[in-house]
Amino acid sequence: MFALAFALSSHSSAVRSEESIDDHSLILLVGTAMEKNTVDGSKAYGTSLALEFTAIEHQLEIEIGGQYLSTSNPKELGGQIIFKKPFEFASDIELGVGLGPAIWRKTSSPSSGLQSGVAFVADFMFWTTKKVGW
Repeated sequence: MFALAFALSSHSSAVRSEESIDDHSLILLVGTAMEKNTVDGSKAYGTSLALEFTAIEHQLEIEIGGQYLSTSNPKELGGQIIFKKPFEFASDIELGVGLGPAIWRKTSSPSSGLQSGVAFVADFMFWTTKKVGW
């Protein structure tokens, strides 16, 4: 049975990897992840790692990432592609909200087949310098 899960990623650190005058071309996102199972209401927490790039300036950002949920039993390893709408409040403050498909696999279970669902992401970025943000 497929479980529908929502993953909330609150990215605690973002680092720009390519030089640009006004924009952050490629962003490395590192942070926490949370999943809620809509069937039984259980929650799991872990870490998240993703790369983000701008597909359409001020309209669409694409985030490709993975997560490892270590507090669930069994443990889970997953990935997602998120399509986000950026909301820029200032040149150094941004909110991104998005949805996308997700797949995951239970790593310590006899029933370790692939499962699929929908991931939701809301992240707030504050750029302290041209290369580093939170």
